[in-house]
Amino acid sequence: MADVRDTPGSARRLKDPWRGRKRTSVGAWATGLASLLVMGLGQFINTQRLKALIWFLIPLLFLGLEWSSSDWGKYLALRSGKVPAAEMAGIPLPLAPAVPQAAAAPSVQPASAATSEDDLYGSSATAPEAATASSESDLYGSPEPAPDAPATGASASSAPAAGSPPGAGENLGAVLYGDGVSPDASYFSQRYVYPDYSKGEKKAYVIRDYGGFFTRGIWGLVTLGTLVIDQDYAGGKIELFNKVTPWLSADNSVVRIGEGLLALAGLFLLLALWIMGIRDAIDTRRRIEESGQAEGFRSWAERVWQDLFAYIVSAPAYLAILFFTLIPFVFTFLLAFTNYNYRIKLGLHLINWVGFDTFRFLAVDPGWLLIFGQIFLWTVFWALMSSFTVYALGFLNAMIVESPLIRGGKVWRAILVIPWALPGLITLMMFRNVFDKDGLMNQFLFSSGLMEPVTKFLFAVGLEGKPDVPIFWFQPIYNGNLAKAVVVLTNLWAGAPYHMMMIIGVLSTIPRDLYEAADIDGATGVQRFRFITFPMVLSSTLPALIMTFSFNFNNFGSIYFLTGGGPVWDPAKTPDSLKIISSALPGQTDILISWIYKLSFTRNFEMYNVASVYSILIFLIVGTFSVVNMVRTKSFKEEGGD
Repeated sequence: MADVRDTPGSARRLKDPWRGRKRTSVGAWATGLASLLVMGLGQFINTQRLKALIWFLIPLLFLGLEWSSSDWGKYLALRSGKVPAAEMAGIPLPLAPAVPQAAAAPSVQPASAATSEDDLYGSSATAPEAATASSESDLYGSPEPAPDAPATGASASSAPAAGSPPGAGENLGAVLYGDGVSPDASYFSQRYVYPDYSKGEKKAYVIRDYGGFFTRGIWGLVTLGTLVIDQDYAGGKIELFNKVTPWLSADNSVVRIGEGLLALAGLFLLLALWIMGIRDAIDTRRRIEESGQAEGFRSWAERVWQDLFAYIVSAPAYLAILFFTLIPFVFTFLLAFTNYNYRIKLGLHLINWVGFDTFRFLAVDPGWLLIFGQIFLWTVFWALMSSFTVYALGFLNAMIVESPLIRGGKVWRAILVIPWALPGLITLMMFRNVFDKDGLMNQFLFSSGLMEPVTKFLFAVGLEGKPDVPIFWFQPIYNGNLAKAVVVLTNLWAGAPYHMMMIIGVLSTIPRDLYEAADIDGATGVQRFRFITFPMVLSSTLPALIMTFSFNFNNFGSIYFLTGGGPVWDPAKTPDSLKIISSALPGQTDILISWIYKLSFTRNFEMYNVASVYSILIFLIVGTFSVVNMVRTKSFKEEGGD
């Protein structure tokens, strides 16, 4: 055979990778570049004005969202010098005019009453709050000052804040409605005050003060905020929340992260639409050059509806996944790179980006490594036992119920499925009472005379630390193994019916001809089960078994509602580096997800950054295990594949 390199024209074919493909003309690239600069401009060049208008309106909608959610109009007024001096921060607002009241007959007050009032309140009419200030300070202690916030004394607290009228620090209106409110003013009579950037040493945060949905969101995601309560800024004092003058509200770093993620999602959507607009302009130009005529708007709309029908009808599902799955996941992921823990009081303090410091600390600290290793090993053991034991028992029950030797199979099936029909929470609470110190199990063992033999057996096999009478199933520190065994058995009782019903359905799909052929070949019952029943059932149910493992790895309810994570960890074995989290320490039956719950929601001991790191580890472990094993199963292989 002649070498292809020696044939005429072969060199051109080898060197021309674009041969046989549709080339993109200069005109098509030009329309794409035009749409890149201004969305819809390429369609306008292609003489598709209605379609160009639609594409052009898309960025206008995003700009409208940014403008409507911002105060850029106020900023432009401030920059142009059109703001009256009376509306600037630091300028006291005038008191509301007194409401004229009808003249009333002068009332004569007894001298004794006047004297008693002077004796009671004093002639200076000191506010009752001032009298109790020192006692409250003695009782609760002085609040922790915010970073960079000036120390406040008696004179500072009594002075009116920026934008408040004279005497505002001494009236009830200022207490109820914030600074700048007269005693007779209400919430609706407050006025917006503009920041005076010439006052104070801090630089101006224009995007923070005036930005909209996208600009302020991205700024907050990058900085996590800059100002906290009681800081002086632009002629005003930052407070927890100010509805009328938002720039006087303290930064909440958690809210900043959430707003930033929403803004990013919106910008990614705009970017995707922009890319689609560029491709549409290029493809339209190609069709014009090939056919010599532009595609009509109606035909374009019909083509888009047909080509993107699946995506259009699935849009609500995509939005639900975005807002209820993807954004919360990314939010949790980002918390792992911050210093957010119980020491951060939102409003008084700011969260900071710390990179991989939390990962590094958890990887090198021996105390955290020790506890995490033990909890992780128990979690893996729990997931394996609670998955394969329920599968095995469900398989056994299915074989028994479907056996031709069993009479009344439907009745037995209905009885065995009852645990699955009960609500899981009710089942767990019931078993929690059953295995209580004074519960049904101990009562049964006492009445049957089996208490001493059972407790001695449990002690002999290592489940019980002491042969107690009665048996303490969940409480003592030395009975951690017993509590773990009870958790596995309870899950076995509750989960086996599900697998039984699933396997019964698979058994009904196995062709009877296979069993008849096996009988003709003289196969025994064990051989039929080994070579026909078990392989066919396993290949059909293996994905469900993998998902059961993944579910049980994060089966929070079975631990939390049955044992609450107890028994508690042995204080003598608790590393010193973990004693700072006190009540957030894991119990002996806690799995990773239940410990993460304690790290996140134990009041005054929250470790959100650590919980986020462990959540990422769970995701990587469970996700990798599930994907790898499912890809290797026959149920997920394409027909005609390996």
